[in-house]
Parts: sequence; structure tokens; C-alpha cells
Amino acid sequence: MEADGSADVAVYVIWSSQVEAEERHVAAAAKRIPDRRARHYWDAGQTVGKIFQPILGTPAPAWDVWMLFDRASRWEGDTPPRPAWWEHQLYQMPPEHSLDPSRFARKAREIEGRR
Repeated sequence: MEADGSADVAVYVIWSSQVEAEERHVAAAAKRIPDRRARHYWDAGQTVGKIFQPILGTPAPAWDVWMLFDRASRWEGDTPPRPAWWEHQLYQMPPEHSLDPSRFARKAREIEGRR
């Protein structure tokens, strides 16, 4: 994110209660993503992870995942849009989607239309 200052990018960071996290931990964790475009949210009930679980096929509520959406994506109604690309750091998930920061950045540029 540091290399791309585009105002056309929105970043939503959802912090949830996996691995004994608590809302009080969010302020310190948010310092890891200091980008001005990042918005941080606490999701105690893992609601977002539960909603994305069937879309991503995670064995439990989705967490430790990074998703990219194109400009046309809209969350309307109860079902969120399918991400254009996503990666994870989870066990029992497709290795072709294992987190690779360079690939993720490349995919983000492709989706934004800046190859």
C-alpha cells in the first residue's frame, strides 16, 4: 500500500475475535496498517467472516484473508459480492490462494487497471 497512494483505493480492515483477540487490541493492531485510506472495524461476533465463509469456502468463519474487489462490486442485500481475487494464511485451504504479497500487489494493480 505504501507504493500506491491512489485515492481510488479503499481499504477496510475487519478485526475479529479469533485467536483470543479483543476489541481493546484493535488500536495497537491498526498501527500495522497506517495507510490513510484504511478504515478499521471490530467484529466481535465474526459476522463478516461468517458471511464470507460460504463464498470463499473456508472451513470456519473467514479470517486472515485479504480480498480485492473491482470498481463494479457492490454489496447490496444480504450477500456480499464475490472478490475478484483473495489470498489467505489458513490451513486446509487452496494453496493457489496462499498469501504471496508480491502476487497480491500485482493482482491489485491489474484490478485497478494499472498492470
